[in-house]
Amino acid sequence: MAAPERTPLTVAAITSAAIELIDRDGLDGLSMRRLGTTLGYEAMALYKHVADKSALLDAVVEEVYAEMQPPDPAEPWQERIRSSARELRRVAQRHPHLFVRLVTEPPSTTAVVERIDSILSALQESGGDDAEVVHRFFLFVNMTSGVLLAETTALIADGGTAVFDTERIDAEARCRALLHFGERLATCDFDAEFDRTIEAYLSLVDRDQPGSDPG
Repeated sequence: MAAPERTPLTVAAITSAAIELIDRDGLDGLSMRRLGTTLGYEAMALYKHVADKSALLDAVVEEVYAEMQPPDPAEPWQERIRSSARELRRVAQRHPHLFVRLVTEPPSTTAVVERIDSILSALQESGGDDAEVVHRFFLFVNMTSGVLLAETTALIADGGTAVFDTERIDAEARCRALLHFGERLATCDFDAEFDRTIEAYLSLVDRDQPGSDPG
């Protein structure tokens, strides 16, 4: 009986299989040996197409960034920022195990730099000098990363909205405010909090416009 035909090895096929493995088992579940087994090859065969695991992860991150739809350059800058943020969230929800890698170790590849460029281009239209644009870029990264880190952590933990274990609060501790708000902190409406984060960001940018009233 003939052996089943294997999919020919290519960088695209290896990258796609690696993403599926990470989505299912997390980053710790990815190894070249396991990936080779999934594809029906010895691990050494993969090295003819990817230099090592680090290079493979760069290809994985590039592919995930490529899933993000770029904003319409004809839209106002605020809408382009909203679009960029929502696309980041969409891929973070789809690939929660990869989120930290996406924002902390992005390779300087085409899809990555194009997404960064689109955000900077939008912020160039927001007013202010070059230093202010860079400040606003880092603020965008920090604010979106913070709320998405909480969401992806919850997705990995239980696939839901749990963010805080209220049962572990020591009633005898002096954390009275935490005891008071604990139940409200236990779960999070990530849809609402993400929208609030982006609108708060845009309000901060608007407030910092030259000649704006700081209130």
